[in-house]
Amino acid sequence: MTVYNRIKVFEKALNSVLNQSFTDYEIVIVDDGSTDDFHNAIIKFIKYDYRMKYLYQANSGTVKALNTGIIISNGKYITFLDSDDEYKPDHLESRIDYMKANPDVDMIHSNALLIGDESDFMIPDAVNPGKLIHVKDCIIGGTFFGKNEVFSEQFSDVFSYDSEFIRRISGRYKVRKILNPTYIYYRNSPDGILNKLKKNLI
Repeated sequence: MTVYNRIKVFEKALNSVLNQSFTDYEIVIVDDGSTDDFHNAIIKFIKYDYRMKYLYQANSGTVKALNTGIIISNGKYITFLDSDDEYKPDHLESRIDYMKANPDVDMIHSNALLIGDESDFMIPDAVNPGKLIHVKDCIIGGTFFGKNEVFSEQFSDVFSYDSEFIRRISGRYKVRKILNPTYIYYRNSPDGILNKLKKNLI
């Protein structure tokens, strides 16, 4: 999970991880230079849960923060959660079950449960930024779940880094899309990724 001035919303996201049916995980939180006293807010969680790692870095942007988290992750699998989104309680368990049942698959991604006004899910197309497409037709990076070594490739700091990542690795790794919307994607955050995309590209 990467955070930047998310003190008001991160607990919902974090609690959705702590309430997972699968519990053998580590939580890596990369604070990308928050100025809202986030580090003090997270302490009450970290000091009581050995599974949590917290790292503060100078503000560098979402992609670099994600790559920092990848570097310090030790798990067999890596997955992601935006700080204003949530997992359903069986999110991790269902994905681990899939990977165990399909050991030849290196990474999966999926659709998501979208929360918000329908019109707000229209975003610039990665191929044609002058065109709007629905987020349900996009690759959603928060749903990525894959073997640790896959993410050693790291994300490129480009628009639609998630779709670019899949295009770049697909020739060397087996990637599959599954229909399992256990990732809850909220659209009603004023500083969420979709709002930032519209502000920057339209």
